[in-house]
Amino acid sequence: MGLLSQLTGDSKASKPVPVTSSPQPALPASTPRDATGKSAPVYEADVKIPDLSAGDPRAVWDQFFSQHRPAPHLVSGWVMKLHADKQYKQVIACLQSALIHGQAQPWMYEVLALTMELEGAPKADVERVMLSLTDFGGADYETMMFSGAYLTRFHRTATALTLYQQASRLLPERSEPYVLGLKLAQDLKQPDAIEWAAAGVLMHSWGPDYQKQHRDAENALRELARQCRLKNDEVAATRFEETLKSARSLDLSIRLDWNGAADLDLRIEEPLGGICSVESPQTATGGLFLHDGVGPDAKNSYEFYVCPRGIAGPYRITVRNVGGTLVGDRATLTVTMLEGTKDQSRIVRTLVLDKGGEAGLTVDLPLGRRTQPRTVTSRLTGDVPAATASRRGAPDRSAVQARSQAAAAALEAWEQEQQQTGRRVPRAGAMGYAPVIGVVGSGTTLPVQAAVSADRRYVKIGLQPQLNELVEVFTFTYQNAGTGQGGR
Repeated sequence: MGLLSQLTGDSKASKPVPVTSSPQPALPASTPRDATGKSAPVYEADVKIPDLSAGDPRAVWDQFFSQHRPAPHLVSGWVMKLHADKQYKQVIACLQSALIHGQAQPWMYEVLALTMELEGAPKADVERVMLSLTDFGGADYETMMFSGAYLTRFHRTATALTLYQQASRLLPERSEPYVLGLKLAQDLKQPDAIEWAAAGVLMHSWGPDYQKQHRDAENALRELARQCRLKNDEVAATRFEETLKSARSLDLSIRLDWNGAADLDLRIEEPLGGICSVESPQTATGGLFLHDGVGPDAKNSYEFYVCPRGIAGPYRITVRNVGGTLVGDRATLTVTMLEGTKDQSRIVRTLVLDKGGEAGLTVDLPLGRRTQPRTVTSRLTGDVPAATASRRGAPDRSAVQARSQAAAAALEAWEQEQQQTGRRVPRAGAMGYAPVIGVVGSGTTLPVQAAVSADRRYVKIGLQPQLNELVEVFTFTYQNAGTGQGGR
């Protein structure tokens, strides 16, 4: 339970729901062994549930698991039946005794926490169970985020914040830990935690409501600096202001503005071959396509691209009119490099689109702060070969080019269709979401699979009992890989 002791940091951390404590029953000399030479677990498939009326539930189950090692499907079946009968004390005693005697299964911690909540157990006890789940589950990102949201519900704010900070170390470019952690840090009034969360929001949160989130993060850092100055702590105030300045800085931003009913498309080819556009709004090199505009409304006649942390090198900008009338066949392109730093520079160009409705420009980013592909993109879009660093510390081109092949192929096919048919299909000003409805099971289910032997003499039946209980649905902002926009 090493992670558990790090997360709690108090005397209660020494009393988590234990995984192993009591000695295990002796195994026979003929016990099978696995590939490492260790004894493989031997389960009893015909053991019966103990007599629950024999005494205190904890004593009954503790004695039972000290003498028996029932098969996992038997334990889950007993728990399902007891839960259906609302014998929550028996469920808690069964699961705790199984954990104590080293017969843990991944589902036990979550079921135990939910059952303890139904039974009205102290919040601190439920907290220790959720932390045990995090430790048992290998401390992965999803488990930490789930546990943090669960603990927030029980007002265990400090522990939930610690879990979010741990999750951000695993996937530093995911925005959820910072967005959820900022409010918790402000409630706890922890300056260092507020600084961590606010800087993370400014650098990594680019969902549909990013402007409001950035505003809140900026105000949080400014308030920290103001409070420090009231205490005559100029050093800390300067540190928070520098953190704000650094987090707000952008390596590259590109904005395209026009007049008329046209629908212009902005397409950015990045140094390592990635292409950022409305079809592929996120790239491994850090590009984010934030707005797809369409005329004639002047408020919507713009396209916007940012690269908060980019790769140094040339960026090829292509502008194409895919439909509608463009006033003067002209558009204004504004390129800002190293925004918010002492080396900031801005280029404003009036692009004249040719007869094919296209124009282009290449800009060179001299100082990019990214040295490896964007972690969040690789996690969200599937397995991609890891980039190897060159002698200059830049990522390998082939690893990034692999990410944009599908988007480039789709764009090329769409362009060929437009040329062959001679039609220009205007597109909407924003990407649309296609909701996917999923079914969340609640209650007891028993999926059954049957297989008939080749000689048709035997039927093998596989049972998979499941116990699901929907307690509450948590809402939080996430980063959508399909559209590049955020959602809830």
